[in-house]
Amino acid sequence: MSEFDRYIWDQEQKQQGQQPRKKSKLALLLLVSRVTTLVSLAISIVILKNSGKTYDETVTYDGKTYKNGYRISYSNYSSYKYMMFIMVVGCVYNLLQIPLAVYYFFREKHLINHRGFVLFQFFADQVIMALLATALGATFGATVDLDKGVRNKDKVEQNLHRYWRFMYLPAIFFLIGFVTSIISSITTSLTTLVSSEM
Repeated sequence: MSEFDRYIWDQEQKQQGQQPRKKSKLALLLLVSRVTTLVSLAISIVILKNSGKTYDETVTYDGKTYKNGYRISYSNYSSYKYMMFIMVVGCVYNLLQIPLAVYYFFREKHLINHRGFVLFQFFADQVIMALLATALGATFGATVDLDKGVRNKDKVEQNLHRYWRFMYLPAIFFLIGFVTSIISSITTSLTTLVSSEM
C-alpha cells in the first residue's frame, strides 16, 4: 500500500468515525425539539382552557339593584377556538412522534425505515408547522385587534382589557412550540436526507 493510499484510507476511517457523532447530535436535537413542542403546546392548552372568567356586577336602576353576570372564555372567539383545535392536533402529532424520535436517538435509524414512511413523516411535519403558523397568526392578530377595540373605561371594558392582555400568555407558549416545531421540521428534513443517502 502506497503512502497516498494509506492517507485516503485514514481519512475515510476518520470520516466514518465522525459520522455517528453528527447523527446522534441530530437525533438529540430532534428529540428535544419534539418534547419541547409537546410541553409548550400542553402548557398553552391548560392556560387557555382555564382562562375563562366570570364577572358579577350590581347595577342600580330606578332605586332597585340588579345583579348581572357574564363570562369571558376562549370559546366565545373563533380565533381562540381555532388556536385550541390546532394545539390539540399538534400535541397529538408530537405525542405520536416522540417514540419514533427516542428510537432514532438510541439506534440512529428510523423505527420504520421504509422510504414511503420517512417521506410521509417529512411532509406531515411541514403540514403541522403550517397549521401552527396559521393558528399563531390568528391568535396574535385577534388579541391585538380585540384589545385595541377597548376604548371606554367602564368596568366591563376594563375586564375585557385584562382578559385580552392575559391571552398573550398562552400565545407566548404557543410561539415557543411553533419555533421548536420549525426546528423539528428542519431536523426531520436532514434525517430524511441522511436516510436517503444510506
